[in-house]
Amino acid sequence: MTLASSFRLSWRRALSIGLAVSSIALMGNVCSGPTFRAGVCVRDITPVTPGLAAAYEAEFGESAVVNHTDPVFIAGFGDNRAATGYHDRLWARGLVVDGYGGRIAIVALDLVGYLNGEVDTIRSLLSAESGVDYVVVHSTHQHEGPDTIGIWGADSLTSGIDFGYLDFVNDAVAACIDEAAANLEPARVKFATTDSVGLSLALDVEDDGQGVSDGKVLVDDDLIAPETDGRIVDSRLSIMQVTRRGPPHEVMATLVNFASHPESLGSNNTLISADFPHYARQHIEEAIGGMAIWVSGDLGVLQGPLDLDVLDPLTNQPAVRRTFRWAQVHGEQLADRVLSAIPDKPGNPVAIIRVATSKPVPVRLDNPYFRFFIAIGVLNPRLSLFTDGLPDDSVGTPFPPPFDVIPQALGEDLHTEVGAFRINEASFAVVPSELDPQIGETYRAAMTGAEHTFIIGLGNDEIGYQLPAPKWDDSCHACAPFILGGVPQLCPLYPNIDCNTVFQNNVGADVDPSISEAMFPILAELH
Repeated sequence: MTLASSFRLSWRRALSIGLAVSSIALMGNVCSGPTFRAGVCVRDITPVTPGLAAAYEAEFGESAVVNHTDPVFIAGFGDNRAATGYHDRLWARGLVVDGYGGRIAIVALDLVGYLNGEVDTIRSLLSAESGVDYVVVHSTHQHEGPDTIGIWGADSLTSGIDFGYLDFVNDAVAACIDEAAANLEPARVKFATTDSVGLSLALDVEDDGQGVSDGKVLVDDDLIAPETDGRIVDSRLSIMQVTRRGPPHEVMATLVNFASHPESLGSNNTLISADFPHYARQHIEEAIGGMAIWVSGDLGVLQGPLDLDVLDPLTNQPAVRRTFRWAQVHGEQLADRVLSAIPDKPGNPVAIIRVATSKPVPVRLDNPYFRFFIAIGVLNPRLSLFTDGLPDDSVGTPFPPPFDVIPQALGEDLHTEVGAFRINEASFAVVPSELDPQIGETYRAAMTGAEHTFIIGLGNDEIGYQLPAPKWDDSCHACAPFILGGVPQLCPLYPNIDCNTVFQNNVGADVDPSISEAMFPILAELH
């Protein structure tokens, strides 16, 4: 992949030079004085259907505005999990920061994922007056909200997407960013890093007391981490806080970055919820004010809470798993750890901001299940594949008989993007995937000179898992014609087929080489 070799820098904006190839935009003119400004915004993106409008009004005491058709299929586990009501609302929570070198918008969505094409639509809807140089739209990847990808509908052959709802979210996020950019005010910024170690009780064989558990041990992981039988997690809690500039330095926003799937409620819950980040944000806001923003990190393969036990302070016993009480205990204990780590001193009124991006990043699509779901319109049909850099929406039947009736999208690649930015002593990597922490650590190591490091997972896209290429198991993809044809036992690899979600819901072995090849150069540019 060729990177653009020349750049044009300015104080307000940095525009990369190049055609439809990877490009790097560097923003870094440095001046002195109180230059940092920030603005925040929030939008309710809870899906409201005609059938659930009364439940919304009863739960939240506000008028319901319908933005989704019936039913809402809940994403993240299996098919046909229709929402029956609400526990808490879903939000788009935005922060726009402006300093010497550029202006960045970060919006976190309480959604399972949001595809790059929708993010591009959001960017196209922004007002020119917002002056944003780089937009990051992140999904927390919570598993108790609407299907925005397509694969969790009424059945495996039916999409769960409501496109009117996607349009609603796009409008809401663009309006949120415009509002925050229009209301920038003098601010300060500070950072902190702590971890979740000791927050879980280590009662389960899968729980190592790290406050997050690894649910899928990859090949040779036991050689890397023999003391945990190969379970490898990122327990880091990275924190950015923005306050108003003058005393008493009121909190505007607290952004928390943590690598754990928000899926503590499990697959049986049918109430719309943001899961444990809801409680973490609420606890932070009640304690110090402002808006809390939850950003999931390198949570792939498979960092999460499902095997953890946490102590309920009301009963002095482990909280019951897969319950809202468990989510509350866990969310609040994470929030307390965050609150104790934030330094009790004013932040920096000066911000030096640098940004580097690479778009498009082609990734070879090896997954025949994704090709099938694209061909039949289950995966978001707004998603286009590419061949030789040009859009290719062709469909064919390339499998040999008797599987030559199974349709496949034929484009060679999908296009995604990566990004990175630096604010003073903190560096951020924006990845489109559910990133394995082993790879996340290599990205952090490349953030030379950064005191605090952030991984924004599912940033500006959701392409599935990204694991180290040598640990790829191709058996599930290789047996796809037999599995799609209903005769997996006829595959020559049977019964040694690993169709764990890590491999079945994975673009393929080319993900990590392609993403990392794009990421490392832009991290190097931010030194």
